[in-house]
Amino acid sequence: MKDLKDGIRSKVHIDIKGHVHKHFRGTDADMRAANEARILRALEERGCVYVPRLLEFTPEENYIVTTNCGQPADGISRKKSDGLFAELERDFGVRHDDPEPRNVTYNLQLGRFCLIDFELAELLPEPTGAEPSPTGRAPEAGSAGVWKVNWASRTRRGSGHVANDDAFLSLQVRSSDTGVLEADGEALLDPDHLILAVSDGMGGRNAGEFASRLILSWIRRHAGKLYAALCNQADDPSPLEELLTNAHTGLNKLAVGEKNLTGMGATVTLAWICPGMLHLAHLGDSRLYLLREGKTIQLSHDHSFAWSQWHRGEIKEFQYRTHPRRSALYEVLGGGHANICPQLLSMPIHAGDRLLLCTDGAIDGLWERHIHEGLAVGASARDTAELLLARAVENDGKDDITLIVADLCRL
Repeated sequence: MKDLKDGIRSKVHIDIKGHVHKHFRGTDADMRAANEARILRALEERGCVYVPRLLEFTPEENYIVTTNCGQPADGISRKKSDGLFAELERDFGVRHDDPEPRNVTYNLQLGRFCLIDFELAELLPEPTGAEPSPTGRAPEAGSAGVWKVNWASRTRRGSGHVANDDAFLSLQVRSSDTGVLEADGEALLDPDHLILAVSDGMGGRNAGEFASRLILSWIRRHAGKLYAALCNQADDPSPLEELLTNAHTGLNKLAVGEKNLTGMGATVTLAWICPGMLHLAHLGDSRLYLLREGKTIQLSHDHSFAWSQWHRGEIKEFQYRTHPRRSALYEVLGGGHANICPQLLSMPIHAGDRLLLCTDGAIDGLWERHIHEGLAVGASARDTAELLLARAVENDGKDDITLIVADLCRL
């Protein structure tokens, strides 16, 4: 864990999964911990997406765990800071007790400023009749207009593999049914939802190829049950956790007693796109990137300690790419692991967003600058997918490569 703060009133640190742990100390520690938990619960219920989400509250230890809202917003103007706190009170009925720039962060995943530290904040009655902030409140299902997604999927067996252990999925989800879509396609999200996913299997003999296809088949069969939940809870990705947990249990059960399937497991990166929102569910070292307004960021977290070192700035990209334990994953589906803790994320989408889902074989041949250059070139999703695949094969190509490029626009 990495310490962020060690003061009289609290000790704060961040874990390897990016979660923030806060231990309250000193005068009225119990009251302050309970109040912050109450405020964060209320803000989540009222649809505010630019504050931490409460993951755990242990009253007897004066301890909470929340999501991470990014880095301190150094240099933010006082005028901008005051506006953010005023917006919080106007739109969500929470008056911050310390409306200072030090309690403002910037979240790359949301592409906006966020607010933190609510231990002495005041909860006011929920505002009624006011217009929600266009970037603050999560869009409600069905009210975010008609969105269109164009995507292109590509896969290539690696030169060092007998079979392609990768798999991909494009799935249309409706209230009544689901349907598998073509590798390249276009879909309107009104009221349909779209799932794009990639998986990289692992295990002896044919187990890897079997695992990745089995996982995506499971998603295809069970995704329809989640449609209503993700419509009614537009900024809550937790239904996807149950989907992956059940798939994980099934994969492990299948491998028990089957010699050829021992150690069978798979990564998965799933993007569930609905009107106005993107939900991510992820395990392993496949990836989801977002290109927005000329900037490319990795939304998923590789579940390896080597990636965490690189992400924290302790090693350079070259050192990460040549790290002897780069592929040692502590989170995968199956693989004999008892439990999983998938990365879950929900965020508003913007018109003009471009997504890239890919397996680690693509990363072997594509450095971060290659990914940004390829996504930002301005070509169609199909041409961009072809370009990235060709470059990845040319630069490496030993491992299986799978990628999906998707463009989002609002009609």
